[in-house]
Amino acid sequence: MLEKLGTLVLMLALTSGCATTINLSKYSELEADHKDCDIAPPDYIVNKKKPKVAILPVADVTEFEGRLSKPAQETLTQTITSGTGLEVVERSQMDKLFEEAKFKESVGGDLDPEALANLAKEIDFVIMGSVSSVATGAKFTEASSYKDKKGKTHYVAPSCSFSGESTVNVRAVSTATGTIYKVFTPFRGRVSSSTEVRSSYDCRVEDPFQLASAATSKSIENARGSFMDAFPNFGYVSKTLTNPKDGKDRVAQITLGKNDGLKPGDRVVLAKYVKSYDRIKKTESVSLQDLAEVQVSETGLGDEQSYVLLPEEVAAEVAVGHIVKTRSNGGFFRF
Repeated sequence: MLEKLGTLVLMLALTSGCATTINLSKYSELEADHKDCDIAPPDYIVNKKKPKVAILPVADVTEFEGRLSKPAQETLTQTITSGTGLEVVERSQMDKLFEEAKFKESVGGDLDPEALANLAKEIDFVIMGSVSSVATGAKFTEASSYKDKKGKTHYVAPSCSFSGESTVNVRAVSTATGTIYKVFTPFRGRVSSSTEVRSSYDCRVEDPFQLASAATSKSIENARGSFMDAFPNFGYVSKTLTNPKDGKDRVAQITLGKNDGLKPGDRVVLAKYVKSYDRIKKTESVSLQDLAEVQVSETGLGDEQSYVLLPEEVAAEVAVGHIVKTRSNGGFFRF
């Protein structure tokens, strides 16, 4: 049973990212493809205007007393810049914000969200974080020996294993409302290495800061998917095509492509805006409702566009103007 389960997990892990190809010559623009969605996408999605984000220095409240702040901020900036629907503001703008906020790298990061909202008039979000804990260590393993199947003896030299662990807390503040937009689950990272040594005396961490810094960077890099899901890239369905021989066989062209970090086999989410009415408050609101996950095809993938094959269960419902958003492509394994 366990062997079968392991095989199934491995097959899913290997095939989940396999891209499909679409024979566009099979499809035509029929009457069903002239339909527009009920609620058009907002201008910021049509014009691909990404929200601007300022990344504050990451507070370091560990024994390293601020030394982890700068490398953590740099890793956080690189992680958010890659694949999310956010535009990181220039360092000069951020420096001005930091100076006005009188932010201290060595303490806290507990800034008042309303105060940040007043400071960052041209910024949509502020990312705040802190390295809350780090641990480094070394473990000595004595020399050993073993015999193989042929009876030959093999000797294993003494070794020293080094490890570093780090926990980083991050939250996003909306400057439009002066409230916390998202509190992320603490990011954790671990790095390790080993080397041969002569004795236990030689097994010690020579540079704890370097090990702690690497673990901190790893914890932030592990959070890439969390940032992608919290701040997706948005696009919309710009065209649909239908197979004249089968009305349920439809494809859609979407306004997301290579420039948005997409590659063949990635999955994106189709969604639509829906209206709801609060009978008590007597107010109407609009919310985004997911329709289905679809896979980006190898066919027609460009800088600003790509094609997806529509699932039969939602094929008839999808129309020009429906929303598309990226999502993280997390797998079964993370190294």
